[in-house]
Amino acid sequence: MDADELKRRRNALGLTQAAFAERLGVHRDTINALERSARPITEQMALAIAALRPMPLDAKPKSENDLERVIETALIDAGIRYVGDRDGQNPSALDFRLLDFDVEIEVKRFYTARTGEQMARASNVIAVQGEKAVRFLAAAIRSGDFLDLAAAHPRPATTR
Repeated sequence: MDADELKRRRNALGLTQAAFAERLGVHRDTINALERSARPITEQMALAIAALRPMPLDAKPKSENDLERVIETALIDAGIRYVGDRDGQNPSALDFRLLDFDVEIEVKRFYTARTGEQMARASNVIAVQGEKAVRFLAAAIRSGDFLDLAAAHPRPATTR
C-alpha cells in the first residue's frame, strides 16, 4: 500500500485524518505523515487499514418488498449511503441509488416486460433478479468489496 492508496481508502470511508487515526489506534500526525510519504506504511498498518469497514448507517429499512429489504439492509449494514424509490428521492424511480458510487440497483424477483424500460432510466444500473442473486449481491455488499471499488474509483464531484 502506498500513500495515495491510503488516502483513497480514508476518503472512501468518509473519514477525516483524525477519525481515521482513531479507528486505527494511532495519532492523527501518524496518518498525516503516512499520507505525505514521510513515514513508510508497514505491512501491519496496511493490513489494519484494509480491514477497516464503514460504520453502519443510522437507518432502518423502509422497503416493503422482501427482496428489496435484503439489499437495503445490506446497504445499511455496509454504511453505503443511498436513496430509494419509496420516498420519491430517486429521480429514476429505480429501487436504490448509491449516492457515493453513481450507481443504481433495481431488484426483481422475475423478469417482467417493463424491466427494459426501467433499465433505460439510468446509465449505471445493477439489475439483480431472483432470490439467490439478491442474497449473493447483499453478501458482496457486506463483504466490503464496495469500499475497495470506492477507493479505486473516487466519488463523483457532484456527490461530495
